[in-house]
Amino acid sequence: MEPYQKLFAGDLNSGRATIKNNGIRALSGRTITKCLFCGALTEVPDTNKPVVHLTLYDPTGMLVVGYHTANKDISAVLKETALPAFVLCAAGIRCTAGECMPMLETLVPVSRSVRDTFVLAAADDLITLLEQPDMEPDRKKQLCKMTETALSTVLTGTPAPAAPEPVVDDAVLIAVVQEIRNGSDEKNTVRLDALMAALETRGITRETTRAALKTMIEDGDCYQPKPDLIRLL
Repeated sequence: MEPYQKLFAGDLNSGRATIKNNGIRALSGRTITKCLFCGALTEVPDTNKPVVHLTLYDPTGMLVVGYHTANKDISAVLKETALPAFVLCAAGIRCTAGECMPMLETLVPVSRSVRDTFVLAAADDLITLLEQPDMEPDRKKQLCKMTETALSTVLTGTPAPAAPEPVVDDAVLIAVVQEIRNGSDEKNTVRLDALMAALETRGITRETTRAALKTMIEDGDCYQPKPDLIRLL
């Protein structure tokens, strides 16, 4: 039986689709066809569609996953779980119309300690991959940073004081809209990484940009046709 590979959002999102194999070639060099992911679920869309997209968050970014509403076990968990919550997901990669996405097979709410244990295990897998002699220095640097970011969120002893919530005011929202328009391509989309980098030059942190985009998506001002793309409505 094909094993499930533990992964971070940043690793999968930085990869590329391998439609022929129904998988994604992750930044780490692994071809992901089955995966385990642990992240925070903050909301569930209210929809009667046969396939629903959920957005999960881990320390390295956000991961969009799909699930079939006919799956009674997952639907029941989503209905009964108080949000926000950490969830452990098993998924298979499915590719349609040129796009690849994890499709949930199981979803289980977990405690913070289980989430932290998963982060440690996934980080260990990445560190092992860094031993590959043919890995490009830039890619190795990205994976090291990703691992460091993930591990920094694991609780050890006394919990660190919570970081202040990003302040999303009108000035931030205006700046985000301006940069989306400035960086848009012919399809009126802009890459998320490029948008965050541009806003950093204006003194707006990546965390604040993510918070602003979350607000704009909830308000119907923009959406994400893909996890790494933003488009204004």
